[in-house]
Amino acid sequence: MEPTLRLLPLAAVAVLGACAPSVRLPTPEVGLPAAFEPRPAISPSPATPAALTLDRWWDDFGDPQLSGLVTTALERSTTIRMAYARIAEARAVRRQSTAATLPSGSLTGSATEQGSGPVWGPGVTIPGNDSYLANFAPSWEVDLFGRLAEIRDRAALDNDAATLDFYAVRLALAADVATSLFRARFLATQLTDARDNLRIAQELADNSAIGATRGLTAAQDVARLRADAASREAEVTRLTGELQVAKRSLLILIGTPAATTDSLPVADTLDPPPSLPVATPGELLMRRPDVRSAELKLQSAASTVTIDRLGLFPRFTLTPGVGLTATGGPTGVGLWSIVAGATLPILDRARLLATLRVSEARGQQAVVTYEKAVQTAFGEAENSLTSVAADARRSEQLNRAERESRIALDAARRGYRAGLTDLTTLLQSERTWRQNRTTLNGARVGLLTNSVAAIRALGGGWNPARITDPAIQAAPQPAPSQPATAGNP
Repeated sequence: MEPTLRLLPLAAVAVLGACAPSVRLPTPEVGLPAAFEPRPAISPSPATPAALTLDRWWDDFGDPQLSGLVTTALERSTTIRMAYARIAEARAVRRQSTAATLPSGSLTGSATEQGSGPVWGPGVTIPGNDSYLANFAPSWEVDLFGRLAEIRDRAALDNDAATLDFYAVRLALAADVATSLFRARFLATQLTDARDNLRIAQELADNSAIGATRGLTAAQDVARLRADAASREAEVTRLTGELQVAKRSLLILIGTPAATTDSLPVADTLDPPPSLPVATPGELLMRRPDVRSAELKLQSAASTVTIDRLGLFPRFTLTPGVGLTATGGPTGVGLWSIVAGATLPILDRARLLATLRVSEARGQQAVVTYEKAVQTAFGEAENSLTSVAADARRSEQLNRAERESRIALDAARRGYRAGLTDLTTLLQSERTWRQNRTTLNGARVGLLTNSVAAIRALGGGWNPARITDPAIQAAPQPAPSQPATAGNP
């Protein structure tokens, strides 16, 4: 071969490499302030627990029932089981992508038995020759430009992103369980208050009926008190049904749908949450698994752009071969060969360029998605911290209002029994106290749920310094009818 002809493949490589377009994704804009906005200081209540830690925040509430329910949900719920299935899929895809970059080939073989010649008798022939053939011809692509290594790196990035998505599911599930429990407890407090109000209303109605028979109470007042007692009874019925629904929803959420609602006690208390730890916006980039997953998906998209760009370059393959042929005896002939090949994408160049532009556009979308994830995380954290601070101050104010209205109600009841206060004044005092009591409980549950939302926004519920590939769990056994992890009220 002439020297000039030998240089043609190298010249083609140089030309095609020079013609490959250079693609660079924009740098994401993720600038965050150094600190969250300052908020008025809150004087901690003596009953307020110390500041919690984010990794296993549910244990820092000092609530055995909350810890038990979260633990059960993280082991049994359909949400976590689906997350495990997605992890298994991500691992399989990683192995598939990695295996596609390795040498390929198969071992083939055949055996032939032949006979020929005149027939000397029934079923008798002259023995012929037997032949045996075995071939092994693997194929190996030489990763001259790094395309195969980039494919393996992308597979690892996608698997790591799936792992972070799994931890994001765990984080959200723990927060949902806590929120559902606190809302159920709020219904329990309302139900307790409604039953107390019903008891008081029935007592007033009975006393007024006795007073009417003695001519001490007007019949109009008796009717008003009986109507009020019937209204309170209807409220008890409504809250009982809502609490039953909330308990069933919580049992389904933690993965024990077959358990009875009686097996899940719900206390009528709303204890204050622990104070939140000091955090900075920059920590969101490390603590939030969804933000870190978006970052890895951006890197994966950039890797896809690189892979598609390298697809415009020539590909070189080596195909060694080994063969063994044996005919009519134990001895045979062995052959070997090695073939070097090159593939130059000439006519496919337009299609490959279009594929590159598609991956470039998707890479730009990944940049925006990452920016949005960072902005969303910052907004959720900022807003939830503001809500927690406002709820804490509001709870202090409503607590004072509830105490004062309770004092006024007790005085009105004593005056009504002594004949010094009319029924209208008594009912108005009780209505004011009930409104303040309900509003206070609403503020308490709001403080609890917003604290959980703030913990979730800050990335609480996992340890970002110890990311491990989750072990795929076996399918859970059927839930017992009495969940041992339900906890005590």
